[in-house]
Amino acid sequence: MSWVNGFITANLIGIGTNFDNSGIGVAYGTAKIKFPHRINALVNAIGFASAFLGAYVGDATAGYFPQTAARWTASAVLACVGLIYWYSAYVRPRLRKQKRDVSLPHPGWRQGVLLGLGLSITNVANGFGATVASSAPLWSIVIAITAWGYVMIWLGNVLGIGLLSKLVGTYAPLVGGLLLLVVAGHEALG
Repeated sequence: MSWVNGFITANLIGIGTNFDNSGIGVAYGTAKIKFPHRINALVNAIGFASAFLGAYVGDATAGYFPQTAARWTASAVLACVGLIYWYSAYVRPRLRKQKRDVSLPHPGWRQGVLLGLGLSITNVANGFGATVASSAPLWSIVIAITAWGYVMIWLGNVLGIGLLSKLVGTYAPLVGGLLLLVVAGHEALG
C-alpha cells in the first residue's frame, strides 16, 4: 500500500472514530459551555493510550491471520462500530421512549477522565481493526485517531456555540457511522 493510501485510510479512520467526540463538543457548545483545551488534551491522552493498545494488539496478531481473513476481520470490527453508533443514536432512544433532562456540568478533570474512558472504547476497536488489516502503519493510525479526537471536540464545541449546532448535533452519529462503514467496505474490498 502506498503512503498516500495509508495516510487517507488513517485519517478516515481518525475522523470516523471521533465523530462522537464532535457530539460531545456540540453538547457542551449548545449549553454555551466552552470546552477547555487542557480537558480536551486529557480526554485525548486517554484516547491515545487506548488507540495504541488496540493498534498494538492488531499489529501483533496480524501475522497470524491470512491477509484475506485480516481484511474481513478489520471490516467486521469497523462496520460493527459504525452500526453501534447508529443504534445508540437512533434505535435505542426510540426503544426507551423516555426523555431525561440532563444538565451538563462545566468540564473538569473528573469529567475529562470519564469522557476519555467512554470515548476510548471505539479507539481500541478501530485501532485493532485498522492494523490487523495492515491498511496503515501502527503509529499513523494512533496519531490520526488522537489528533482527530482533539480536533473533533474543539470543532464540535465551536459549532455548538455557533449556529450549526442543530445540524451537526443531529447528524454526527449518522456521519461517523457512515464514514466507518465506508472504511469497512474499503477494507473488505481491498
